[in-house]
Amino acid sequence: MEQPGNRSAKINGCYLASGENTELGLLPAFRACHKVMEVYMIVARRSTSLKWVVAEDLDPQPVSDLSSATNLPSNIVKILISRDVNTPEAVQQFLNPKLSDLADPFSLVGMKLGIERVVKALFNNEKITIYGDYDVDGITATSLLYMVINKLGGQVDYYLPNRLTEGYGLSKEGIDIAHDRGTTLIITVDTGITAVDEIEYARSVGIEVIVTDHHEPGMEIPKALTIINPKQRGCNYKSELSGVGVAFKFAQALYSALNQDESELWEHLDLVAMGTAADIVPLVHENRTLTKFGIDQIARTTKPGLKSLTFISGLMGKNISTGQVVFILAPRINALGRLGNAGQAIRLLSTRDERIASEIARTLDSENRRRKAIDEKTLQEALVQMEEVVDLDTDKAIVLAKEGWHQGVIGIVASRLVERYHLPTVMISVINGEGKGSARSIPGFHLTKALKKCEHLLIRYGGHMYAAGLSIAQENVDRFRREFVEVSNRILTDDDVVPKLHIDLEIELTDIDDTFMDNIEAFAPFGPQNMRPVFLTRNCEVSAQPYVVGNNHLKMRIRKGEAQFDVIGFGFGDMAHVISSRGCMVDVVYVVEYNTYHNVTRKQIRLKDIRLTAGTAPV
Repeated sequence: MEQPGNRSAKINGCYLASGENTELGLLPAFRACHKVMEVYMIVARRSTSLKWVVAEDLDPQPVSDLSSATNLPSNIVKILISRDVNTPEAVQQFLNPKLSDLADPFSLVGMKLGIERVVKALFNNEKITIYGDYDVDGITATSLLYMVINKLGGQVDYYLPNRLTEGYGLSKEGIDIAHDRGTTLIITVDTGITAVDEIEYARSVGIEVIVTDHHEPGMEIPKALTIINPKQRGCNYKSELSGVGVAFKFAQALYSALNQDESELWEHLDLVAMGTAADIVPLVHENRTLTKFGIDQIARTTKPGLKSLTFISGLMGKNISTGQVVFILAPRINALGRLGNAGQAIRLLSTRDERIASEIARTLDSENRRRKAIDEKTLQEALVQMEEVVDLDTDKAIVLAKEGWHQGVIGIVASRLVERYHLPTVMISVINGEGKGSARSIPGFHLTKALKKCEHLLIRYGGHMYAAGLSIAQENVDRFRREFVEVSNRILTDDDVVPKLHIDLEIELTDIDDTFMDNIEAFAPFGPQNMRPVFLTRNCEVSAQPYVVGNNHLKMRIRKGEAQFDVIGFGFGDMAHVISSRGCMVDVVYVVEYNTYHNVTRKQIRLKDIRLTAGTAPV
């Protein structure tokens, strides 16, 4: 039987469009953000199928014991144990973190010497320059230390390199500017760990350098006065801090050394949360505590700039999540850095003038719209080039290069290509014979280790497992493409390049009551290594006609037993003609959350993937 106007078969109550493969879950994409394939939100894309991976069953005895000790349901305990929260004390600390539990900042290697030098500079009225990076982590770190040292009476300014003319990290140009200003001490934030030559140059002109950073050290360590980096050899600090996280620990230590009231620093936790969430570091241990209290601080911030930013972003008066920081606030702060000079963003976050704050916030919003247009143009050009230089049947990496691509957006486009193809991707912008590249990766492929195998072709490189930057001579680009793809093909298996949807637990819809929701919300803030839990429920009946809303989003209701829920599937609009009638049976992978509409708040299921229940596919 055909549905009018559509060539489709009706099977077990479901209309199936001709040519659709129901054995594969038709899926939305995840918005990959610098370093991870799945972060907080979903955007539309359907280029490949997800492999559903359900977490292994746990030994029932530890689950029962922890459930009894904490008075939590076994389903919640299973998720906690899977996240290494497996004792009553750990559960208490996870669900009720306290700022008093933050680690001693002096347990970071190099902190004592760094603080002693800054205290000396304060007493001697020396000029201090905070030297940061132009992304959100670097901008918030720079703003935080600048405001803290300024409040303590220090002679302090800041410097951010221009992405387009100087590139990432310390530069001789920036050091010369600091020297001309009379600076005798530079404190780097979110940068510096690989700046061997630049720090040597600073020493040669009489400037001492304190490095605070969180990036992976290279083989050679710069000869700074001291280095404060939880990743440096010999440092056993537990938390994988962001750049602004390290800056905050520095501020903590400085306040302690000067016998200042540490609680005065809590007003800056809004900056810590923004930088930490935007940099996609693991939201566990200290990072989670800082972000949890910082997210709350954003909603009640006294900073005129941050208030103006939340207003222009449509978030004023709302409960703000890490996802909204990453996808709504952070891009606006990032926009100026991507398109040129990020100094205005520092001014926004540090000003006490509401008029100035409002003007800068409007500028950031405008620049973000301009950045989006450049993003889209570059993406379309990249897709055209892929047809010419990439063989998706054999290549397990993508390397694209073009003269004139905007250096500020190639990282975003690389992330979008990773979303689409689930392959490590390098985008290179060539200007005046030199290429500047941004790379993004997938789980199981360490970018900086892979780039090291090609370092004979590179001028410089650095970064993380999931994100890296590089410089390369134009004449080496083609050879780099071949060798990087060869490295990727050796490292990655066919299974590695199949995107996985990791499922925490298989549950029934009847499990989702108010207590269950309260317990899930207590896991917030969500982020890497502490994602919003993902659930699977099989054999659900579609209880209301599916329909498409907005930009290709699917709305429907599902029912199983006595439970019935509204469902939203961002980017799932294509499924409306597949699951096109009531009575259709589906398996759904989803997260549960609250949705407020017209001041009414209800529980809602947000799809991660959906497929027809086994046995409903055509023979």
